[in-house]
Amino acid sequence: MGAEPRDRRNTNSELRRIRKELVRPRKERLRIIIASDPHRPVRTFTLPRALPTVISLVGGTLLLTTIVLICGSWKMRDALHGLERRVHAMVQAADSAALNSAPSEGGDGTAAADVRTPLGVHAPAGDIGKFTIQSANTGEEIEVRLNLTSGEIEASCYRELRHLLRCLRTGAETPPDPRLIELLYRISQRTHQKIVLVSGFRAPMFSLAALSYHTRGMAADIRIPGMTALMVRDLAMSMGVRGIGYYPVSQFVHVDVREQRQYWTDYGQNSQDTEGAEHGI
Repeated sequence: MGAEPRDRRNTNSELRRIRKELVRPRKERLRIIIASDPHRPVRTFTLPRALPTVISLVGGTLLLTTIVLICGSWKMRDALHGLERRVHAMVQAADSAALNSAPSEGGDGTAAADVRTPLGVHAPAGDIGKFTIQSANTGEEIEVRLNLTSGEIEASCYRELRHLLRCLRTGAETPPDPRLIELLYRISQRTHQKIVLVSGFRAPMFSLAALSYHTRGMAADIRIPGMTALMVRDLAMSMGVRGIGYYPVSQFVHVDVREQRQYWTDYGQNSQDTEGAEHGI
């Protein structure tokens, strides 16, 4: 008699457990039924109940990772732009300091007149400016001498410079724009380096652009020894050059003496030092 209440209690406990399981909503397994061929039996694939949850968790993780990467790339881009602006400001400050340096004293102890040439640089003794230019394609190298008062090139080296700037495809020559020669002189004075010429004059039939400044003797693609193309570009910007093209892959900078300001960057894949391999501007 004493065992019946215990058995009855166990039975009641088991019944309560069964009722709870019956009341609890049951998650049906995901089934995939394939019945495309009437001559074959229906095929059913049953997937685990936890599969949708796992998929949702993985998808959420991927989405969160993507968002984090996008935010990180935005921050990195802003940081790079900020660094570029600071470098540009530093170059401009250096340029201003160089162009506005204090005048030296004369022989009598008085301050000498701050004589400036039309090129925006201090004239050396004799008012004759000199700079060296070298062809990156042929290795030719000459010294260019010009009158800093008039901006004219000495007749003895004018012919050599015109030949150095020639179109390498046709051998054709054109008179270089005096403003371009002045600009190359200024860059050489600022960097204390020679000018390495990648491309000068181009015959119109071998220029990619019909109105290229190269076809008019108003443009040059240059490098400066010891300086990256980015440094040369920033220097040209600080000097107020109106036409500047930055070619980070080929590692040269296009400069010209156009009237309207225009800057561009070209990430072309061709890095050859030949006239036809760069650009048409």
